[in-house]
Amino acid sequence: MSGERITRLLEQAENGRPGALDEAVTLMYRDLHGAADRLLRDRYGAGLPGATLEPAALVNETYLSLLRQRSGYQNRSHFIAIASRQMLRVLADYERGKGRQKRGGDQLRVTLTGVAADLVAADDTGIEEFAAALDLLEQLDPRSAEVARLHFVWGRGLEEVATLLGVSTRTIERDVRFARAWLAETLAEGSR
Repeated sequence: MSGERITRLLEQAENGRPGALDEAVTLMYRDLHGAADRLLRDRYGAGLPGATLEPAALVNETYLSLLRQRSGYQNRSHFIAIASRQMLRVLADYERGKGRQKRGGDQLRVTLTGVAADLVAADDTGIEEFAAALDLLEQLDPRSAEVARLHFVWGRGLEEVATLLGVSTRTIERDVRFARAWLAETLAEGSR
């Protein structure tokens, strides 16, 4: 992911250059697909048994959501934060729709095994609750929320997150510990 080039394209998109957002998303497609694949595998397991949504479809729906939003993406990190939020919402909408189809199925309660298994005290957490908790964390500590999105949703390693955000790995480790504890407590309170 070429951070400076993506940030430049997002700035151009903000200034009204046609196609700039498309180019930025094209450059980030592999990362978006990786995040979508990770989210779906974490929720449905390898091979996605029971899932009718594939990673490419999740990326496409997320992209459409980003196009509708078209709010000023300040830089690549800001775009990732918004893309993560939109991806979680698209997944929540998918699961809500899937639950409606089954009638009576409690489809909003799903396991977050790989994404945030160590974040939650309970076995099941809804993706909407997880996304909402990330939004609340962003209000409290924007960097910790960004670190949580990059690490838990996008699957980035701590050193890579440190490089992306221009801070030390120790700082990222502290942010992850804080985010994990805060999200676990918030999600546990929400499940009571």
